[in-house]
Amino acid sequence: MPTKTRALRQNLYLYTSKNKITMKALYCLGFVCMLWSCSTEKKDQSSASSEVQEEKLLCFRNEYPFEDNSGKIDVEELTLTITGNDVSGMYNWLPAEKDKRTGKLTGILQGNIIRAKYIFMQEGIENTTDISIKVENEKASVTGGAPELGLESTLKKAECK
Repeated sequence: MPTKTRALRQNLYLYTSKNKITMKALYCLGFVCMLWSCSTEKKDQSSASSEVQEEKLLCFRNEYPFEDNSGKIDVEELTLTITGNDVSGMYNWLPAEKDKRTGKLTGILQGNIIRAKYIFMQEGIENTTDISIKVENEKASVTGGAPELGLESTLKKAECK
């Protein structure tokens, strides 16, 4: 009887060892397949979205040198990132001496007009206003906001840095 028991135990051990190896192989194979399918799906999604939504960067800038030839320059700059009809960007007034105005805008492009919400900081105070930007070949015209804010301007197209 002990030899039959020993033989049964050996057969049982061989059977369970084979099953463990088979199960491990199946788990590994399943894991590899899952990773492969996820990476393929992400590539498909990213290539599809990049084809649909092309991002366009436009930059505009005016420089106002001081009349006393001191080398000081006041700068007004507008940077727009357009993705489909969505627009985001920055509109800044950077005087050489003080009281700069820096801000971000988000809006919608309709034809060549951008309707945007402009959130900016000037003299330590945050303010929000609606602006419109008409984009043309060589310039962008900003309108909107209260006249005392001094937001209205026409900026010349510039190379984006």
